[in-house]
Amino acid sequence: MRKIVFSLFFFFSTTDASSIATGSVLAMSAASSLKTLSSDKESIFSKFFSPKKGLLLEKVTISTEDDMNNHAAVKFHIVIIYDQELLDELKKMSASEYFHTIIQLVRDNPDKMKIFEWQLSAQKRKLPASELEYEDSNMVPLAAIAYGNYGSPGAHRVTVPPTAKSIRVSFEKQDFRVEEKK
Repeated sequence: MRKIVFSLFFFFSTTDASSIATGSVLAMSAASSLKTLSSDKESIFSKFFSPKKGLLLEKVTISTEDDMNNHAAVKFHIVIIYDQELLDELKKMSASEYFHTIIQLVRDNPDKMKIFEWQLSAQKRKLPASELEYEDSNMVPLAAIAYGNYGSPGAHRVTVPPTAKSIRVSFEKQDFRVEEKK
């Protein structure tokens, strides 16, 4: 604060009368900004220096059964969502609706989601863990939703637990399950 006062004093002592009016407006504006900054210092600090809140998911392990989806392949997506309106919309969609509209969803929301895709065949196996990497951006991922394109009736949609760093996805005859790995 002393440096600002000294700088303003120096500014006032070395300029003409017309600049003093401009300088006083600038000084009042600076003082107002400093007051706002000091009263909001906790929120400013947390915005720039605190760890991001939101989704923590880093790894996905997949296991399939030979009778999954009645012996048919399954298209599987994990969608990372960065926008609340899109999240609300996707939470209402069944996997069937999602897979029918995915091309348009991506066109309409290119920066609001990231999709990780798998095409899984019906055979008993465990796939190696997949590392999920999100693009480094200012946007915080809000949630992840998993969709499995099963032929049987049902939503075939699971919201991933937001605190899960690693999940296991098990594909079974009529549906899939998502469990947090600890």
